[in-house]
Amino acid sequence: MTQGNRPWESDKGATLIMLASALVFLMGIAAMAVDLAALRFDRRADRLASDAAVTAGAIAIDPLAGSDAAAACQIAWEYLLLNLEDEGGSISPPACSTVFAGSCGNPLVAREATASAGPYTIEITHPVPDGHELMAGQAIDPDIDGGSCQRLGVSVQRTREYAFARVMGFDTGSTYVRSVARIAVKPGEGELVPLLVLEPISCDALLTSGQGKVTVSYFMDTPGYIVVDSDGSKTSNPNRCGNNIWTIDSTGTQNGWIRAIDVPPPDSIPAAILSYALSGAPGANPIRSYDPSDTTSPVDPGDISDPTEPAYTWFRLYPTPIGTTRRITRAPIDWRYNCKSSYPDYPLDLSNPGVGIPVDPCPNTPAPLIDQHVAAYGEPVGNPPMGFQRWTQLLDGTPRYPCTVDGTTWPLPSIDESGDWWVDCPGGLIVNGKTVTFSDGNVVLDGNIDLRSDGQLHVNPSPSSDHFVFVREGDLIKGAQSTIALTQTFVYLDNGRVDLVGGGTGGVFWTAPLAGNFEDLALWAEAPLIYQIGGQAVNTLVGTFFTPFGNPFTLTGQGGQFQTDAQFITRRLEVKGLGEVRMHPDPERSTKIPIRGVMLIR
Repeated sequence: MTQGNRPWESDKGATLIMLASALVFLMGIAAMAVDLAALRFDRRADRLASDAAVTAGAIAIDPLAGSDAAAACQIAWEYLLLNLEDEGGSISPPACSTVFAGSCGNPLVAREATASAGPYTIEITHPVPDGHELMAGQAIDPDIDGGSCQRLGVSVQRTREYAFARVMGFDTGSTYVRSVARIAVKPGEGELVPLLVLEPISCDALLTSGQGKVTVSYFMDTPGYIVVDSDGSKTSNPNRCGNNIWTIDSTGTQNGWIRAIDVPPPDSIPAAILSYALSGAPGANPIRSYDPSDTTSPVDPGDISDPTEPAYTWFRLYPTPIGTTRRITRAPIDWRYNCKSSYPDYPLDLSNPGVGIPVDPCPNTPAPLIDQHVAAYGEPVGNPPMGFQRWTQLLDGTPRYPCTVDGTTWPLPSIDESGDWWVDCPGGLIVNGKTVTFSDGNVVLDGNIDLRSDGQLHVNPSPSSDHFVFVREGDLIKGAQSTIALTQTFVYLDNGRVDLVGGGTGGVFWTAPLAGNFEDLALWAEAPLIYQIGGQAVNTLVGTFFTPFGNPFTLTGQGGQFQTDAQFITRRLEVKGLGEVRMHPDPERSTKIPIRGVMLIR
C-alpha cells in the first residue's frame, strides 16, 4: 500500500490548519481578556476620579461660597487632572467662566462644559435636572437628591488603544463613568452661626424695629452668618402677620438694620444671610423672604461703631439673603446636649403642637444629658434635691434665710454661701437692695429669681469649676438698677422665661460652663414665652442661649452698643430700642451648625 493510501495521514493538513486556527483564536481571546481587564481597571480608576472631582466642585455650589457654578467647574476640572491615571497629551480645558456665568438660571435646563485631556473626554454639568441622563438608574428622591441647582455632574469617557486585541481586528475600546454630587446638610463640624432662627413658616422670624440694629460680625477668617428657617408660607395670613409680611424685616425708619459682616481683605470672605424661604422647596414662598427695599434703603450715617466698615453695607439689610438647602431645625443643639434616637416634631404653630417639622434623630450614641439633668433635679416644688442645703431653715427646723431679702427682712448688706443650695421659696427669691452670692456650688430654686432695685445675685464669682442653676417653676427677672452675674454657669428653666431688661447702672454678666456635659451652654428654656435681655448697662453674654420656642427672644438697647459673644438659637428674634446688638462669634464658646456639606448621589 502506498503512503497516499494511509487513512490516518489523509487529514494531516486539515488538522494542522485547525490547530493553527484554534491557537490563533485562543490567543485572541487571551488578548481580549487582557485588554478588557485593562478597561475594567480604567473604569474603576476613572470613577474614583470623577467622584472626587464632583464632590470637591460641589462645595462651590454652596450659597455660602456664592453659588458659583463657574468655580465649581474649575475645581472639578483641576481635581480630574490630578486624579486621572493618564491625562497626558493635548489638553483642552472647559470654558467654565463662559458656560456657567451668572446664577443657576433655569433649573430645568442643564448647562454643560466639555473638555478633553489626552484620551479623556469630560463633561461638567450644572444644574442637573431630574430627567438628565446623569440622574438615570434610580427614582428621584427629593430628600436625598435635592434640587437640580444643588447638583453638579461630571462624566468621563476614556478611549484606550488595545495592546493585544488588534490580532482580533479590534483597535480601541472605551469606558464611560458619571458622578453627581449635591450640597446637603449633614452632621459634622459645621459653621459658626451666631444667630439661628427656627420659626418654620411665619413672618417676623427675624425683626428689628424702631432704631434696633443687629450686626453679626466676623471672627478672624469666619464671616458673619445668620440662618432663618421660615419658608414664608404663612406670611400672607393677616391674623398672624398684620402688615409685616416678611420673614426677615428691618421695620425701623431711623437707622435700624440687620447685617452680617464680611471678613475684610486680604481674606475677603463674604458673609451670608440664609433663608429657607428662598430654597425653592415645595411650599416655600420666596417673595416673602425679605423686604427687598431693605437691601437698597441706605442708612446714613453708616455703622459709626465700625469706621472701617465699607459703605456698601450701609443698608438696612446686608447682604441680600440667599437660599439654604433645607431647614436646620433645633437638631444640632439637641444632638450635642440631649442626644436621642428620636424627637417629637417641631410644631408649625405653637397653638397646635400636633403638627410639625420632623427633627432628625441624633446620629451619635444616645446621651440624653438634659433629660438626665431634669430627672435628677426637676422634682415637684417642695421636694428637696439630695445633698442640698435648705434656704429657709436648718436641719432642726430653725429659720435660716428669708425668701425676700431686703432692708426689712435682712439686717446685713449681703448673704454669701458656698456649697449646693435648695431655695425652697415657691413665690421666688426676691432680692431688693441687698447682695446674695452663691460662691461655689449649684442652686435649685422652687420659684423665681427676682432682682429689684439695687439687688444683686452672684453665682460662682471666683470659679474653680462649672456650676448650674435649675429653676423648677418660675422666671429669671432683673429689674431696674439690679445686677446679675452668672459665671461659668448653666441655667435650666423648667417652665419659665428670662426677663433681664431693667435699666439703670445694673447689668448682666453671664458666661457658660467651660467643660463638662453642658460646656458652652448658658441657657436651656423651652417654654413658649417672650424672653428679654437688654437695658442701659453693659451686658456680657458668652455661650449658647437655646430657647427653641422663644416667641420672640427680644434684645434691647438704650442708645449704646450691646456687644455679645453669645450664640442665640430661638424660634423668633427681635431687636428693638435705640441701641445695636453686635454679635461677635466665638468658635470656642458655641455649637457649630452644619449648614453645608456634600453628598454623592449618583
